[in-house]
Amino acid sequence: MPTDPRPRPSIEGTADEAAALAFATAQSLRSEPFDAQTVDASAHDLAAAREQRIRRLLDFEAGWTSHGGAKARAIRAEFGWTTTRYYQVLDGLLETQEAVRHDPMLVHRLLRLRDER
Repeated sequence: MPTDPRPRPSIEGTADEAAALAFATAQSLRSEPFDAQTVDASAHDLAAAREQRIRRLLDFEAGWTSHGGAKARAIRAEFGWTTTRYYQVLDGLLETQEAVRHDPMLVHRLLRLRDER
């Protein structure tokens, strides 16, 4: 049995990149003196990363056809999440204005389906 540690996956390109960026920004803000421009730039980066994550999730959901079975594997391959986590995140972002601006028809359809349950 090998004793070497498993290589850590790169954060870039994963669905949790916004959380990693937020953590890194918070850490750097604690160690640096207060600078309004730095805070504004990091807030802009966080907003852009959040919007990119929302678009990525909605585009995946919109492009998914309802043939059975393979969606769980596609979710795992695309985002690295379980289906439970995927639907938790998707459900949470349906309430955001960014999601409605990006794809209002999809968001309203998903909200209607959620309310029917």
